[in-house]
Amino acid sequence: MGLATPTRSFDCTIENGLAHVVLNQPDRGNPIDGEFCREFGLCIAELSERSDVRSMLLSGRGRLFSVGGDLMSLVSQGDALPTTIKSWTADIHVAIARMVRMRAPVVASVHGNVAGGSVSLMAAADLVVMAESARISAAFSKIGFSPDSGSTTTITRRIGVARARRFFLLGETLDARTALSLGLVDFVVPEGDVQSEAERIAKELASGPTQAFGAIKRLFAETSDRSFESQLEQEAEMLATISRTADAREGVKAFVEKRKPAFVGK
Repeated sequence: MGLATPTRSFDCTIENGLAHVVLNQPDRGNPIDGEFCREFGLCIAELSERSDVRSMLLSGRGRLFSVGGDLMSLVSQGDALPTTIKSWTADIHVAIARMVRMRAPVVASVHGNVAGGSVSLMAAADLVVMAESARISAAFSKIGFSPDSGSTTTITRRIGVARARRFFLLGETLDARTALSLGLVDFVVPEGDVQSEAERIAKELASGPTQAFGAIKRLFAETSDRSFESQLEQEAEMLATISRTADAREGVKAFVEKRKPAFVGK
């Protein structure tokens, strides 16, 4: 089963609760351009509201995960470039915000290189599985640009303000082990295992308590914006809400009965 609206820049299929979103312009390095921004926005709008989507796996075909912004397209814009940037970011920024807040956990499978705005796309995932040979590049300052795609938030939430600032100011390239030590990625595996390991994790999440996962995601997304006391109250309110779900009741019942819970995502 695929999306209601067909896409050209990536493929999306949904099977057994898992949405596979696969960047599919390998000859171009899976770039972020106007078409991708528009299509990704529509994709996440749909996936975030589908009750049959219980996790999402983001990956890319070809040698690279993504080169980031399509510089060839940007060069051709001339004086219209600022307007083009606002048009592209209007779509991709909303999409990333919705992906961060959607109930279903998002797993990113990263191989080859990932650069520019695609680093934020990766960092916005809840869990990132990276090939040990992959590299992450902060390309913006190298071409005289500042970051976009939520980079200053998604990456900062993972590695902290000072380290993120250094990453962007110096236009650093990080290897997989360094990215793991910083917390920018969650798992580093051999090149040939990255997709299978990421899919294993995504499938495990797809069989879990989707509503509880969504609550966990929202609580962590909001924690830096609240006082400690406010966050405590939000945890209590969220837990009370989740306790009404079928999965919460099943989880407690299964624990008492000493068996594995059968979660249905509701």
